[in-house]
Amino acid sequence: MIKKTILIAAAALLLPASLLAEDKAALMKDMAAQEAAMASIQKALLYSSKAGVAEGVKALKEANKVATLKDGLINYLPDNKKALHKTALKEGEKVNKYAEEMLKKLEAGRYEEAFTAYGKALNACNTCHVIIRSWK
Repeated sequence: MIKKTILIAAAALLLPASLLAEDKAALMKDMAAQEAAMASIQKALLYSSKAGVAEGVKALKEANKVATLKDGLINYLPDNKKALHKTALKEGEKVNKYAEEMLKKLEAGRYEEAFTAYGKALNACNTCHVIIRSWK
């Protein structure tokens, strides 16, 4: 009985740590995919490739799982940044919003505005990184 109780207690203590590691690994993978998608979008914009931008936006939205992590995101953040998880979620949602805006502007032939939407998406990424990574 004592062994069983010890095993249950140990599992209860280790489970949050394993979930944290899974959340962090998933988030790091998603961030790398988002960075690659943003680079792809920028290149497509520079070479006037609407199809390339569309592919990059699709990849970006598929990789941008910051908002879907919700409770998992707070586990990833350092203790002194946990209160800022809502900011991170909001910025993640902005990335998708501006990516869609970029596509609409391109389809309408409003290229400067499409570049501006790209800049806004990149700024949303940077805002989160500055806050969460303590660059301030």
